[in-house]
Amino acid sequence: MPDIPEALAAIILEASEETISQTGFCPQPQVHIFLEDMDAAYVGYVVSRRFYRGDDAASAIAALGVLPSVLMATRLIIAWEDSDLRTALELPGNGFATGMVLVDASFDRHVLRWHPFRAEAAPAGSAARARVTWATPARYENVPLLAPIEALLAVWREFRGDDLERTALELQQAGYEVNWASPIAGK
Repeated sequence: MPDIPEALAAIILEASEETISQTGFCPQPQVHIFLEDMDAAYVGYVVSRRFYRGDDAASAIAALGVLPSVLMATRLIIAWEDSDLRTALELPGNGFATGMVLVDASFDRHVLRWHPFRAEAAPAGSAARARVTWATPARYENVPLLAPIEALLAVWREFRGDDLERTALELQQAGYEVNWASPIAGK
């Protein structure tokens, strides 16, 4: 059986590169949801709503933990572009390194995977807006995370007894994109 989280990480990176190349923009932060005690462990994902810099950005990211909490998810993969998120959070400093961050989280641990890249303007006449060049990735276990990511994990680990349909609808009405996985025919 394939390692679904590993395969998903590759898909997230490929989709991120495509988004950056075609639009010149970073993908929105997102959380991918797993229920490992189910036959179809991958449930789907939620993409963050658009947000203003500062507290609104932190609040939007933390709220990504709500649906996984209601689902009583057992594992999450959280993805974001680090420079973009640090800028949105108005963290001190400037010139943050660009890179996709993937955090694979369980209840008691997490692994952060750092995938640095450089994006340059695509050559004139190219269909793409940017050209992405990946650098050497790195892997870190149980390192400190940005405060809103820690808040997302705390929200998830609360296990809310809320109504699933209402929760998904409220997230969508607030601007979050909720995407449910489809079962594979014949499986």
